[in-house]
Amino acid sequence: MTARKSSQPSAKQLLSQQIADRIRQAIVDADFEFGESLSEEILAQAFDVSRTPVREALNLLQVEGLVIIVPKSGTFVYSPSEEGISDLVTFRGVLETSALRLLPRDALPGLSARLQAACARMERAMAEGDMRDYGRADTDFHLEIVQTAGNRHLVEAYRMILGRVASLRTHLALKAEGEPRRSFRDHRELALGILDAEGPRRDELAGLLEGHIHRTRENYLNAFRQTHLSPGRRMRSRLKLDR
Repeated sequence: MTARKSSQPSAKQLLSQQIADRIRQAIVDADFEFGESLSEEILAQAFDVSRTPVREALNLLQVEGLVIIVPKSGTFVYSPSEEGISDLVTFRGVLETSALRLLPRDALPGLSARLQAACARMERAMAEGDMRDYGRADTDFHLEIVQTAGNRHLVEAYRMILGRVASLRTHLALKAEGEPRRSFRDHRELALGILDAEGPRRDELAGLLEGHIHRTRENYLNAFRQTHLSPGRRMRSRLKLDR
């Protein structure tokens, strides 16, 4: 009889995953800038490990689209483009609205409670001016909806883009005019409305979620354009000469 292989990750795999988790969080929290070079050697020194687990961690992050590994040049935090941002947010909207429509009826009360708890975290973060914690609560809010839908493949697809979505939120969306309070109102309405999300009401909430995600796309793109202006255009914008 052939011995069954253990499905548990090895110590080396766990170490690489832990390193990937720390680097991912630094990208999401905007501790690393878009396009910034990530040296394997310096990362290995920072984590006090060899370069092998760092290299494996970076490979994991490349699969998620958070870093770009360029042979003979190095590893870089990904740099979004306008088209890439638009496509990513459109795909996110498809996944999240699909998840909302798949929510089991008996899961709605528990989901509503978890969403309201995430809203409470957002409210505290706004009061304290902690936009990083606001972003984390925002990420958890949307992940709750997707996970509660109960479709494993949908969750896997969502997790593949989650890091990039969260990084755009931190780097770009929370800098938009009127944010995050406008976003918070949408979250609160969704958290309360999910309790009776049946029939036409579920369609209304799916429309609310779709509109919410559409506004985030516009926020991302507007902020992205502002940060990628030429020096002359940036000065004109700061002097309000284009108004």
